[in-house]
Amino acid sequence: MWLKSYEAMKTTLYLLLLAGLPIMGRAQLAAQPGGPYAPAMPRNAGVTPPADSTATKPALFSCVSTLAEGPAFPEPADGIARMLQLGNGHTLYVHFTEKQGVNVQLYDISRQLQDSTLTGYQATSLDAVFESAGDATVLVSDRSSRRPLLMRLRVSGSSGRLLRADTVAYLDKVNLRKRKITTSSDFLVIKDPYSENYAVWMYYNSDDPQNGGYEVVHFGADHREISRARFSGSGDDKRFRYWDMAVIGDKMLCILGMEQNALYETTSSQMKLATLDSGNIFFRFRDLGFPEGISIQGGFIKYNPHRHTLILLQANLHEEKKMATWLTTVRLDSMIVAGPREIIPSQVNLKSLELFGPKAPYEGVPQNVIVKKDGSYSIIFEELDNFIRPVNGTPVVVSTILANVAVMDFDAEGKELRSWMIPKKQMNPGVIMKAFYQKNRENATEKLNWADQYKFFTYIPGAQRDYIFMNDLGENNERIDRGKLTVMRDARDAQGFYYALEGKAMIPSRDAVFDTATPSPAPIALFAIADYDADSGTLVTLKRVPEGRKQVQLVWLNIH
Repeated sequence: MWLKSYEAMKTTLYLLLLAGLPIMGRAQLAAQPGGPYAPAMPRNAGVTPPADSTATKPALFSCVSTLAEGPAFPEPADGIARMLQLGNGHTLYVHFTEKQGVNVQLYDISRQLQDSTLTGYQATSLDAVFESAGDATVLVSDRSSRRPLLMRLRVSGSSGRLLRADTVAYLDKVNLRKRKITTSSDFLVIKDPYSENYAVWMYYNSDDPQNGGYEVVHFGADHREISRARFSGSGDDKRFRYWDMAVIGDKMLCILGMEQNALYETTSSQMKLATLDSGNIFFRFRDLGFPEGISIQGGFIKYNPHRHTLILLQANLHEEKKMATWLTTVRLDSMIVAGPREIIPSQVNLKSLELFGPKAPYEGVPQNVIVKKDGSYSIIFEELDNFIRPVNGTPVVVSTILANVAVMDFDAEGKELRSWMIPKKQMNPGVIMKAFYQKNRENATEKLNWADQYKFFTYIPGAQRDYIFMNDLGENNERIDRGKLTVMRDARDAQGFYYALEGKAMIPSRDAVFDTATPSPAPIALFAIADYDADSGTLVTLKRVPEGRKQVQLVWLNIH
């Protein structure tokens, strides 16, 4: 009965379009009080698609619309890029390369590019970009010598001009061979997503074996120092590996790390939580009860302000190329640690076997945890298949296949609610990807290979529903149901899609982000660097201009 009604509705719309009659869009329908698309009704009210449908939604029900597009400019070939929507309605686009330095574009509230911008500030890395008291804070570092320097630039949120430059840290000489603490860089900047407080993790004087280790500084919203502490390991035979850090306002810092014996690294590995209260100079360490003596591949920590708890995940090698994910929580008011439990996307595994065959179990690794306003949260997984080939006895990365995404929803108490699966298959040549790379990109910045950055997805927690945005081949619309996806090798053949995580089907339907009536090639966007403003429901990112191929422009999207 539903199919007949649905087909009749499509036929009617088609005939009206042929006749040249206007068809009301989503906004017009929503304005009718008490109508079937009134705001009080859920999306698609009165029209329930088949539970197994994965077809592209009709444009009438589109959840994403384009608000504005900026002027086109040459597509950057390399470097680091960040987007930032400020509280005053302005938008900041920051691009950095070692050759050209830091360059800032400012767009006003009407999305018009302003003339007064910061250009050519020299550094060797862009470490963080965030808002502070209405202006932008840009942290850059110079690692060209053995004495790394971290600088803080204050950029006007009204004009884009450089207001002030301060030195945050100037490290002593670093001897890499004597490090007892291991991370991927000399400086790591972590900001609290719920306030304007932040922290900087750094090395200090590793040439001195008695004084080698790391230093953490907690800064307030006004950049004043709240606390500072050093740590060099619990003993001469111990090493501490930093995994992640959470900034809890101006109250405390929480660091997740792994302690190992220098002689027995794998068998002695143990995850620990280090906390630093405001004004203190010493850490407190706590065991988390995660499995010990195993090959730990990563871990991360998220703060849930609605429950005043920490959510901690550990990923360890279970079998060859197979990962196990463990989760625990810590109540900050009592520091009670819950018993760790293994998180298995079992429903997604069944769907994968059904769709791709008995030899295709789901083997995704954790990438991020998204905390919702009611205290519930979602864990995002992605399958990563790294191909490594020995060349003259040396392992060489050939490519990574970025495959199916899984999302597991949990309520505030940690009870599993439901799961989603987003089928995809994209090749990223010459790069090895690991668990938690999505989480790490929230704070740390990475150099981009612009040809392949179009292959990464992003998760957006919307006001009414959550979304997955990504670029993919249009032909996979039909191939998804057959379980035979075409690998996306060149982003120029793709277009931007989104999945609205709602409805009964485990694989939600997908729709085009941009108007597909435009001439070929269809537009794609750099969703990996997108910035989402939850208050306005606006997503901003870079969109490749279809006509230019070598040009991009800022695009603002309204997420309904």
